[in-house]
Amino acid sequence: MSDDRTQHQTSGGESASQKLSLEATTPPSEVPGYRLQRFLGAGAFGQVWVGRDLNTGRGVAVKFYLHRRGVNWSLLSREVKNLVQLSADRHVVQVLEVGWDAEPPYYVMELVEGGSLEDLLKTRHQLPVSEAVEMFRKICLGLNHCHGKGVLHCDLKPANILLGPDNEPRLADFGQSRMSDDQTPALGTLFYMAPEQADLESAPDASWDVYAVGAILFRMLTGFPPHRNDVIVQQLDTAGSLHKRLERYRDAITRSPVPDEHYVRRDVDRSLGRIVGQCLSADPGVRYENVQQILQDLTRRDELRLRRPLMLLGIVGPLLILLATSVFGARSIRQAEKSTVAALRDEAFGSNQLAATFAARTLESEVERYFDLARAEAQTPAFVAQLKKTLQLEPVKESLDAIASLR
Repeated sequence: MSDDRTQHQTSGGESASQKLSLEATTPPSEVPGYRLQRFLGAGAFGQVWVGRDLNTGRGVAVKFYLHRRGVNWSLLSREVKNLVQLSADRHVVQVLEVGWDAEPPYYVMELVEGGSLEDLLKTRHQLPVSEAVEMFRKICLGLNHCHGKGVLHCDLKPANILLGPDNEPRLADFGQSRMSDDQTPALGTLFYMAPEQADLESAPDASWDVYAVGAILFRMLTGFPPHRNDVIVQQLDTAGSLHKRLERYRDAITRSPVPDEHYVRRDVDRSLGRIVGQCLSADPGVRYENVQQILQDLTRRDELRLRRPLMLLGIVGPLLILLATSVFGARSIRQAEKSTVAALRDEAFGSNQLAATFAARTLESEVERYFDLARAEAQTPAFVAQLKKTLQLEPVKESLDAIASLR
């Protein structure tokens, strides 16, 4: 097993595949109803050709299985069967026709011309957080549909997610997929595979796909898969046997802390960071049990972000009103003081200037005394202590923490 492929052939078979890919100038056979136009690529077990439906003009991809030696036909037939079962969902690549009894066998699927998510990440390295979250949500929706049909993918990775128009993701390559009641082990791809999956005696579980989809989101946010570094890669490359390699992979993941490099990005909020961390927990008991739980947390995050302006208004608003009222009140008192003094002085000049001046000064002193008394009261330790006590109330602290988590 390598870190980017999960289906294998003998060295002779691989050499034959490479030779066929170089010599692929004509399709292996005709496919009724379709015109094959160009060679797309070759894998361990055959070739993929791009063609067109003669009736509708729709672009298609035709996958031929050419190498019967060493091929587990039950696994390949299961891949086609599972794809056909899932074809109702727009986030899963659509299978249009199956020629299982043809020579060579083939199946026809929709042509997804946007390349893979792996191709996109090799070019862009990272995605903006909003784009990564939207891509992640759509992948989860497709995966949730698969799980609802009882199909576990078991090998999710960016290379197995094809991109349609406007980068709409399509889940593809169900060669390692299992039914939920199947106890047959299925090996995924290193650094996208849950640690407990790296065991030739493990039974498939929905939490395997949870770990893998979390690793994909981590890759979109950081530019690299979780846990992958030169030290671990060196340990795996020198392991020797497959059994030893899987054992070293399990140990490396379970002994390492949950990856947190995604927090380096300032625009990764705390809610999103927790979703990534819970997906990537090495302990299946801590990890999300299924994809539906991820979607629920994404919805809660959306609701919290929508409430953020109201929460800010609920706390900052009263403070601003209090400040504005205080400033307005102080200015009003000063203005009233000046107006009253001026009026009394004018009146004094009309009747008894001396008495009016005395009265004005007395009133001015009283107004100043009340103003100084109010200002002093606001600075007393009791008032300050009461304000601090109010800020320590649990509802106020929860509101402030919620605002801080949204950054």
